[in-house]
Amino acid sequence: MKLSHKNKMRLYKQKFAMMYSHYDDEDEDMEGDWWFLLGVAVFIIGIWWGLVHLLDKFTFNVMPWWVEPFTIFPVGSYFVVADFYGRNPMHWWPIVWGTKVTMPEREPFRAYDDEFEKIVREFGPTRIYVVDYNTIKFRTKKDATVFYLRNRL
Repeated sequence: MKLSHKNKMRLYKQKFAMMYSHYDDEDEDMEGDWWFLLGVAVFIIGIWWGLVHLLDKFTFNVMPWWVEPFTIFPVGSYFVVADFYGRNPMHWWPIVWGTKVTMPEREPFRAYDDEFEKIVREFGPTRIYVVDYNTIKFRTKKDATVFYLRNRL
């Protein structure tokens, strides 16, 4: 059955109204998940606490009972930092040191273009960290100086 123009427009308006009349608040989606995530975190910390308690009890028993659950923070912080910079702690140098080089506005730096590939081949991928679209962080001042001299920023 072929629809008339009037019926096609009516169906289109209904479809358009259905698509854009839905209100989706992102905060409401997390309301139900909050207790579940809290329960998972308490479960993981409880398992960790039990393992550390048994290890401490059968070795030297030097930690008080209330310090044992806090031993998860160094391990947890390792996983957080490893998510951003990689699992190898030798690649975590941008957290602590490095020399920032800001590119001028006339030549914005774009990651993964030909200019960036040239810089990576020249200095090596473990000695360069891209902070944002117009900032590069070099591991040593020598590399930053050579970059400045070659590119005359």
